[in-house]
Amino acid sequence: MTHAYSQLYLAKASAAVGNMLHDAVYEFGIDGGDFLGRFIQSGIAGEIESGNPKYIAGRSGLELCLEVIEKTSGKSPKVGLIESYDRSPEYWVGWMLTHYQWYSGRSFRSISDTVPYSELLGLYPTLHEAAIEKSYEVLDKHFKAGGSRLKSLRTRSGMTQKALSEASGVSINTIRAYEQKTKDISRAQTDIVIRLARALNCTPEELKG
Repeated sequence: MTHAYSQLYLAKASAAVGNMLHDAVYEFGIDGGDFLGRFIQSGIAGEIESGNPKYIAGRSGLELCLEVIEKTSGKSPKVGLIESYDRSPEYWVGWMLTHYQWYSGRSFRSISDTVPYSELLGLYPTLHEAAIEKSYEVLDKHFKAGGSRLKSLRTRSGMTQKALSEASGVSINTIRAYEQKTKDISRAQTDIVIRLARALNCTPEELKG
């Protein structure tokens, strides 16, 4: 698999995201799941996914945290930079997520939609001392065993199958087949994937998982 950026930057990027999540929870009292959603909404997650040097090597965890807060709330908290952290469960979630995103090529949104933050945090006791490859195996199993990406995205948007069919122009029987995995959406006609993605306000790549 081709990765978006060199493994040489992975240690710094994953530590920064881990520290970002730690700060959000412990310094600013923000719920971890809520902040992970803000991280994705802000576009900063996408910058890391694409390997933007400014974000994978040029930001501390606290700087990332402050930028996410500013982009999603319009507020700019003033705090001193802190460069040393306890390795909290929240830190581990951010660190592990960044490793898995790099390894799998899946977006942070796709991962968090498939494995909710509460479940990621629940993996900490059994996986935080294990090799990172063990976390890869566990999350891969979630993608293989879980519901379809289409169903996950449709549910997140609050749409019924009928509403999605009407919004996209794709038949409800086709949508049902993709959700039940009797048809493989990764092999669907491009125009069908594009219409579904537009109706769900996501990218075709996210829809294919």
